[in-house]
Amino acid sequence: MKISIDWLKELVDLKVPIEELIRLLPLRTIGLKEATQNYIELDMKGYNRADLLSLRGVAYEVGATLGSNTLFSELQEAKFVWNQESLPQVPVDVLDSKLCPFYCIAKIEGLKVEKSPAEWVKKLEDSGMRSVNNIADITNLVMLEYGQPLHAFDAKEVENEEIIVRTAKNGEELVTLDGKKRKLSKNDLLIADSKKALGLAGVMGGQNSEVTADTSTILLEAAIFDPINLRQTVTSLGLPSEAGKRFQHGLTKLRLLQALNAAIRIYRELDGKLTAISIVDNFENQQRVINLSLDKLNALVGINFDEKQVEKYLSRLYFKLHSHIVSGNVVWDVTVPYWRLDINIEEDLIEEVARLYGYEKIPAKALSGNYKLQTTQKLFNQIKIVKDTLVNLGLTEIQTYSFYSTRVLNNPDQDKSKLIRIANPMSLETEYLRESIWPNLLEVIDRNTRQGFKDIAIFEIGKVYSPKLGDLPNEGYRLSVALMNGSDNPIEELISILLNSKLISESELKEASVNTNTFHPKRFASVEKHSKQIGFLAEVHPRFLNKMGIDKRVAMLEIDLTAFS
Repeated sequence: MKISIDWLKELVDLKVPIEELIRLLPLRTIGLKEATQNYIELDMKGYNRADLLSLRGVAYEVGATLGSNTLFSELQEAKFVWNQESLPQVPVDVLDSKLCPFYCIAKIEGLKVEKSPAEWVKKLEDSGMRSVNNIADITNLVMLEYGQPLHAFDAKEVENEEIIVRTAKNGEELVTLDGKKRKLSKNDLLIADSKKALGLAGVMGGQNSEVTADTSTILLEAAIFDPINLRQTVTSLGLPSEAGKRFQHGLTKLRLLQALNAAIRIYRELDGKLTAISIVDNFENQQRVINLSLDKLNALVGINFDEKQVEKYLSRLYFKLHSHIVSGNVVWDVTVPYWRLDINIEEDLIEEVARLYGYEKIPAKALSGNYKLQTTQKLFNQIKIVKDTLVNLGLTEIQTYSFYSTRVLNNPDQDKSKLIRIANPMSLETEYLRESIWPNLLEVIDRNTRQGFKDIAIFEIGKVYSPKLGDLPNEGYRLSVALMNGSDNPIEELISILLNSKLISESELKEASVNTNTFHPKRFASVEKHSKQIGFLAEVHPRFLNKMGIDKRVAMLEIDLTAFS
């Protein structure tokens, strides 16, 4: 999210040099990706702060950080344009209120498509967007300031100027604004008329209804769509957008109406006239009130805040507080601002106080009370020694997923009934937990040989899983080593490496035979410790390697590391 510095100054009285704001933001609010003379780019990755996807939300945050005042007010419904006059409705039919709980459409006539003023163009460019024309730019400017996406349809391209919000038919197609034909599924939500799809709801409009040079009347859309359904559409079509990002983070009804009102007022400045409007409202917008305990706040943060400090910090963030005493402790009923969708529990409020106070000011303190002494870490100490030893001998450590791929599962020797199946796998590639690590190493060798690597020596230490009747699965740590050196006898070099590592001794390698299509029948040995088998050393069968796409010999070791603890 790029924040135009000049635009931000229109919304909040900074009071300090911009350099000081750049210093404080990462300490009090959010990290920065970049800062230039024109914009500040917020690092939104991993943050659930929907409010920071709008300039007004950022202005509130900057004001709280600097102790400055914002230069705008929260307009309420009574003052919205459409509440000042009696207007007819635009025909709208929302067929699924769960996927679209709130939908507004406004008809604006008398417009003329032109280039945008230089001031608008600069605001858009500083925010990382390009100017299209004055009609389209208004929707983007309002989205950037209020965080609410809007979309303008050319009214003459909409059959009977009637809007239908529905899901797509399987195989239905739509050419989006980027000129690409999209094949849709029955889960994708569409904005349509009685004859055709007009746009992908909350994602991108259709080319068949876009604003063009001869557009004079628009149907202006403002809506709230189900974020989960929308995210699925964005993912399946590979179509991320600035609008989609905001829908997925969450929107509020009041901010939507404020954004729509602001857009209509700007269109009026272009001699546009609001002639009809419809609002379909099935959206529950509940006020959130959360209890906050002073004792709990001080215990979690480690600072002895007083009542006035807490109220000062939270009031700066537009929380409303009502205090009372419970068993000698101050407790507040805290009303959350409607735009702070990330605040849901007491700990969220505690975090707000702590960050405005300054995390860097919180002193380190020794833990009080009794606590358990450190338990033995013999196994993990052993794992560290093994890793260091193998790396020093020239091997590369890798890390693979704890699942078997479909390639591994297709091996005839692999019995799926002995594996643990995930109840809700994300895909077929994550359906079964691995019982050994070495098959995953073969897949790594295959990928690397395709990239031109000829000598490969890798290892992994990780968990394997096996069923346990009537109980949770057994888990154990294994070491797996794979060597491909281009020779006809890679097992010889692997033995040399293992003996030099002192991980196993020659006496612990016992001749054994194996009847399987996975390993070479004459090049297989068991690894024993205290007369108990803890693993194997083997060469992978050439036929199995061929199935994996590998045309050179590969030696393998896999042992149970718990035997060393």
